[in-house]
Amino acid sequence: MRTSRLFTVIDSHTAGHPTRTVMSGIPPLRGQSVREQRDDFRNNHDGLRTLLLHEPRGHAAMAAAVPVPSRDADQGLFFIFSYVYADMCGHATIGYIASLAATGALPQGFEQNGMSIETPAGIVHVTGTFDAGRLTSVLLRNVPSYVLASDVVSEVKGLGKVTCDVAYSGITYALVAADQVDLPFDIDHASGWCRAGMAIKETLNARSGVPQVGSILFHHPIEEGARHLVVLAGNKFDRSPCGTGTSARLAQLHARGQLAVGASYRAENILGVPFEAKIAELAKASDGRPAVILEVRGMAHVTAFSTLVLETDDPLPAGFLPN
Repeated sequence: MRTSRLFTVIDSHTAGHPTRTVMSGIPPLRGQSVREQRDDFRNNHDGLRTLLLHEPRGHAAMAAAVPVPSRDADQGLFFIFSYVYADMCGHATIGYIASLAATGALPQGFEQNGMSIETPAGIVHVTGTFDAGRLTSVLLRNVPSYVLASDVVSEVKGLGKVTCDVAYSGITYALVAADQVDLPFDIDHASGWCRAGMAIKETLNARSGVPQVGSILFHHPIEEGARHLVVLAGNKFDRSPCGTGTSARLAQLHARGQLAVGASYRAENILGVPFEAKIAELAKASDGRPAVILEVRGMAHVTAFSTLVLETDDPLPAGFLPN
């Protein structure tokens, strides 16, 4: 077998959503910050993203965590997806920590102090809980989260009038109560929710004066929280409750006076698997507006240790991704 590229990866899922942690095979990247290194990857090595995440080695919902050096934190990490780049990803950060734990590669002192991680969105902090030395959960302390716009009303084709709030939490979300869409809120109707989410996203992003949104978070109330379904693209949804999406949701609730600092919130995915979250403290955004610091607790489980191979005569070196 003649190979031109080899990548060592650890695959995991966080409440159902995949993370592929790329342990080796990425070339050295230029830049002082993690954002600069991510941008160098995007500008000069984007073919590796499609190779790693598109079919036949990946699929539409695949995400990856790429560790890089950091001058300002214990570790740098950026995130690539089958279709886009994101400044922050909660489920992938949890997947990365679980992958390190599975290989005994957590840094010395992690059990006592956790570690800081520089992402393109800023520095986050992670800690873990352990049982007899085994990692049992990961606590992510996210970048400041805050509301950008409230009670945005749009006329959406096929849905009618839809009201949402827009919040930032490392990614910008439109937060939509699920009862505004006439669909059962379950996994069997995920394709319908993706179509509804994309219709809302396209409508919002076509408007002037409304912040551009990356994803739509539908929420349906449950005891002590809500069930979440985050629509990423027309055929992609977050299987997890979504760490950054949960942060945006709690920022919204706090801004509306519906969730106090320290109060717990249960975020379930569409399969009923939960994250636990709370507002840890008040903060300020970079522009001075009120913000909150969120802590989200979840767990990932390793699914594979793999070496991905590109043969020199592979007719599809960049992979492919059906719409």
